Amino acid sequence: MGSIPMGSIMTKLFGTTYQVVENPNEEDAAVEILDGKWKGLVYQYGKVQFEDGKPNLNFQRTIRKLPESGEDFETLLNNTELNTLMGDILIELIEEKIKHEQRDVDGTDQEA
Repeated sequence: MGSIPMGSIMTKLFGTTYQVVENPNEEDAAVEILDGKWKGLVYQYGKVQFEDGKPNLNFQRTIRKLPESGEDFETLLNNTELNTLMGDILIELIEEKIKHEQRDVDGTDQEA
């Protein structure tokens, strides 16, 4: 399980660092890393929860495809830098979902 401090994201990562990909055999979409040392890595998020009384986010993740570098599962799951990146991506995905839901509530589909 990963854990990251909330609010650590500085810039938008979508489209440059990652993309959301769909697998016809899976109900949930996955994330593919597009650039850097984990290029080609595909993973899915599992259970996500906030820590009580702390600005931390805990999440489970399942690796679906190893990166082009050939790093193994165990190395990837224990990599703090990769865990932070996955957390930053998760926060960005949550922020985008909240924006879309707010636009639906407001009755508009214009960008905020």
